[in-house]
Amino acid sequence: MITHYPISNGIFGELNRLVNHTLAPTGVDRQRAQQKRASIEALSDDDDGVKLRLELPGFNKDELKLSLDEGVLSIVAETKDEGRSFLGKLERRLKVSDEMDVENISAKLENGILYLQIPHRAKAEPKTIKVN
Repeated sequence: MITHYPISNGIFGELNRLVNHTLAPTGVDRQRAQQKRASIEALSDDDDGVKLRLELPGFNKDELKLSLDEGVLSIVAETKDEGRSFLGKLERRLKVSDEMDVENISAKLENGILYLQIPHRAKAEPKTIKVN
């Protein structure tokens, strides 16, 4: 009989995470690692809409490109500055619900943090139909 131990849980999982985090990736893997470090946090979801926070330390607002295509919001941060080439390129994509007003998304970069506000669509008022 073979016994399987869940080595991905507990101390082995933590050890694996520590090793992967400590060993600096190179080349293409560096971009993937940087994407993992660019965390998105939902600040609120209320009557005004959804407010999100995305950490982009070291990037300037002219190095950011936000676009919306078929309900997917793309956020790309990329520097061409040789002195800051370690920043590389970060890219995140978010699926935006049909209930959101994508025409009125606002974005603000402040101290390396991108704040996004996506308002809810105005709900259609009930329409009364007159019978002739």
